Amino acid sequence: MNISELVFTSLGPILYNLIFLILWGSWIDYHYKGDQSKVRIYLEKYFRDNLILYLLTAIFVIAVLFLLFTYANANTDVDDAITSGVEAYLAGHNPYQEDVVIHHLPSGVTYGRYHYFPPDLLVYSSFYVFLEGIFSLIGTIFSTLSPLENDFFTFFGTYWFVPLHFLLLLPGYWLVKEIIDWPHLKLIPFFIILVIPFLFTNSMLMWFYFLIGYYCYEVKNKKNIGMIFYVFAASVKYMVGFIIVFYLYQSVQQTWRNIRVNKDYSRIISEISPFLIGTSALVIVSLPFNLVDVIIAVFLYQGDIAARGEVAQLTGPLLIEVLKILKIERFYLLSVIIILIVSLFILRRHSSYEKIIHISLLSMFILPFYGTELFITLPFYWWFKEGYQLYSKI
Repeated sequence: MNISELVFTSLGPILYNLIFLILWGSWIDYHYKGDQSKVRIYLEKYFRDNLILYLLTAIFVIAVLFLLFTYANANTDVDDAITSGVEAYLAGHNPYQEDVVIHHLPSGVTYGRYHYFPPDLLVYSSFYVFLEGIFSLIGTIFSTLSPLENDFFTFFGTYWFVPLHFLLLLPGYWLVKEIIDWPHLKLIPFFIILVIPFLFTNSMLMWFYFLIGYYCYEVKNKKNIGMIFYVFAASVKYMVGFIIVFYLYQSVQQTWRNIRVNKDYSRIISEISPFLIGTSALVIVSLPFNLVDVIIAVFLYQGDIAARGEVAQLTGPLLIEVLKILKIERFYLLSVIIILIVSLFILRRHSSYEKIIHISLLSMFILPFYGTELFITLPFYWWFKEGYQLYSKI
């Protein structure tokens, strides 16, 4: 057993929960203890010393890329899942209606439907068509390539979506720089650390939609456009959905307060319209695939633990591991509902920002499967909301 298999399989559940427990505790220390926070002190030292900053960044990047390329190349089916869904769509099939998406499980190969909304499928399909044309040109000179060059193009022929993720880094970095005005020499290392672990998953697309949404909604105050991209981000991976839900709750509270106290009905449309427009945009994009089929394949599937077990290994997060030990996996959905209700009650007096961070981190422990790729937007959201303030003290 090599080191990547040890990290991702044998020690996977322990390391997964331990890492997110440390991250949660670190955020709590940073957010609630102010200048007395040990995390703040360590981060200040990290950013102040350029040698440490670049050295640790380099070590982290090399380690992550090693684990990703050695493990992902042999043990994940993300390439087959995305490719089969895209190819089926381009061949005229409806991947939300037909079982055309390949999944590799220990028990063998199985087929399912595409479990991400059309903003995901359409982007990857467009890039697939573009890259297919590029690769066809490269194919005419394959006979002249060295074995090493052949291996390179074979790899990217398999993980054809990874080049798209690299391309997203450029406009993504520009958006981050517009939101967080840090010097490039400090910003680039931190940016690399936050994005490099996610290059092999479609969470990079969620991240890119999220950046556009945040930039439009929070920075430019173009809430309608911003919410469209927030919704698109949540349609790829649900983590951004917590932002939408708590923002909606905040808007409803504000609207109700204006009506009850000031008898002011004028802001109802302005407060609610971004959420209606964002939802409408997703519905319109989904209509060509039959909206009912999309909802069944994506939304209802997320809560069906039996269906998820047919196309993914239910392992990793604390809740599912405990339920498996007790042999009561059938109570998974009920357990999630109870945990969320209790958590929301405990957090009822906290700010929307605090609710978003707490519930997002909590979700990493109550997923039915490894959800590390969902985490990508959370450190950016923290960074944009309060982490950037750290730099003023460096």
